[in-house]
Amino acid sequence: MFKSNKWLLVLSVILFIGLLGLAVYYESIVYLYAASALPVAIVIFLPDLGRHQYIRMKPKSGVRFVKQTIGGDPVLTISFKPGFIRWNQSRKLYFHLNSMGNSESSGATEAKAAGGSESTEAALAVLPFDLSLHPRKQGWIGIDLPQLAERTRSLSYTTDEVSRLLIRMADLEEAAMKVMVTPGAVAANEGNQLQA
Repeated sequence: MFKSNKWLLVLSVILFIGLLGLAVYYESIVYLYAASALPVAIVIFLPDLGRHQYIRMKPKSGVRFVKQTIGGDPVLTISFKPGFIRWNQSRKLYFHLNSMGNSESSGATEAKAAGGSESTEAALAVLPFDLSLHPRKQGWIGIDLPQLAERTRSLSYTTDEVSRLLIRMADLEEAAMKVMVTPGAVAANEGNQLQA
């Protein structure tokens, strides 16, 4: 939500409380009618919290970023507890490119997977067209959750059982290259094309 929307939300809530106070103080039905119409404006400025989900690297978050090699290709594995992702509520799952720097080594992960129950957990491959950039926050990569959920219909497990997402590093590098393009450079190129 933009900062202007935050201020409009705060101002509309203060105005609502003020109109209710005036309605009680003056015992006026006009102020009460005005206050009852104001929640429509408040709803417009409310943030849409369920639309996107973010992975933030916090202690005890239960999410791990692991770089490993599968079939000769370097892969980033995002491991989480089943049920961590809100498949039905969120459209995108965002993570920051810097969170990959905190990932574990592949040797330690392979040893854990061989000895533990992680090797039997369900995993989904994230394809290049599932990845997108955040429209406003630089460095955040989004994974399209409805597309992943649609692909699980033909699999023997459901999204509730998924505990890992596998992303090829080449696909992430391609998405990161899009991040490195600065808006000023894009605007300059567009200006040159318009002049020609």
